[in-house]
Amino acid sequence: MPPSPKASLRVSHLDVMHSRTRITSVIGPVHLPDDATIAARLRTMAEAGPHTRLGLRPSAHGNRWTFDPESCAPEVVRLDPPTSPMDLLDTASNVSREDHPTTVTVAGNYLRTDHNHGLGEVALTLMMNEVILGMIDPADPRVWQPSRASRSGITTAALRTYGSDPRRGWALRRSLDRTPRPAESGPVEPWTPARTAAVVTTDPDTVRSLRAWRDQNLPSVSMYALTAAVLHRALADAGLTINPVATVTLDARRYLAAGRVPLGNFVSGLEFDLGPNPTPGRIHEATSEAVATGRPVANLALNMMRTRIGLRINNSGAYPISRPRYPQAQLLFSSIGPVPRQGQVPWLTDASPFYSAHNDPVGPEGITLTWAIVEGALATTASFHGNVFPQALVTSALECAATDPIAYLSSVN
Repeated sequence: MPPSPKASLRVSHLDVMHSRTRITSVIGPVHLPDDATIAARLRTMAEAGPHTRLGLRPSAHGNRWTFDPESCAPEVVRLDPPTSPMDLLDTASNVSREDHPTTVTVAGNYLRTDHNHGLGEVALTLMMNEVILGMIDPADPRVWQPSRASRSGITTAALRTYGSDPRRGWALRRSLDRTPRPAESGPVEPWTPARTAAVVTTDPDTVRSLRAWRDQNLPSVSMYALTAAVLHRALADAGLTINPVATVTLDARRYLAAGRVPLGNFVSGLEFDLGPNPTPGRIHEATSEAVATGRPVANLALNMMRTRIGLRINNSGAYPISRPRYPQAQLLFSSIGPVPRQGQVPWLTDASPFYSAHNDPVGPEGITLTWAIVEGALATTASFHGNVFPQALVTSALECAATDPIAYLSSVN
């Protein structure tokens, strides 16, 4: 049985760390149920327990959150059909407020979800989509068993990672000794956030050609590394100054036992000095070494400690009020992979599928690049601040990468 309404529960400090930001997703065109059905399905999900995350009230001031599924259940809003699904990505949102953590918007045949990042990552967004579209039954307790399973925290991940092979600890130490920090960018000027998105789709034929090129030229390199290298080069060629230190996100759930999939925050962002023109091989080597040494687990533990200390010294963690006069784009790469159970999504048959996951960028110079495979196509979203980097320039760079990605790999060895 879930805790009683308005129970006080302890959450991870990783959730607290992310509770001032939000994640927005748009999917469509799809056949959508009526508003009452959507609200009922989401309420059932919220009432199933705090492990589903929707019944929690986030707080940036501590890790004891209230489980209140009645007042925290997602609000369902209806808008007119958009001219473009892109129009839905930056619709005004209040979900960073603690009393309004999640909103679901229906706009014609498009579904938009917007939730406080403290509740969870894109995995939570995908689960909400499946519940709303009737792909899974939120009343079935088997659906939530992986997220309800015990021993699904960072301590368990650390014991499984380093307890099973102590040599990883020494390898991790060598890796951390080489961990870079982004350089300061010089003079600053006043600034306020202006979250903006650019979304492009690489068609299935081009994706197949890119994979075939990889198989022939770099068979040991992941598509993640290949995609990251293409995006990095496209943005640099478009004229952006790129910080050589980039962030790669790696899911630490891989270090938990099978059948344990927490819906809270469990993805680690690792910094690597990739240089001014990184090859796919360089990116693949860096990420493979990090995974082998368990660095994602250590990084999560470190972030938890920093957040805990920040709460004790009353560090608000608020956005900065200035930005570098000459910004260097700090890239963050994040791959969703194939959207789960996409074959069950009730797509409309007369239009191309659209999917975007839009995150609050990390600081004024941040550009978060998120991609997913949808019906064979590669959907890529850049999340950044439009008053730091021009939206038209970022969009043009992504379009070039989507149209001819192999052109950016011609000199790769």
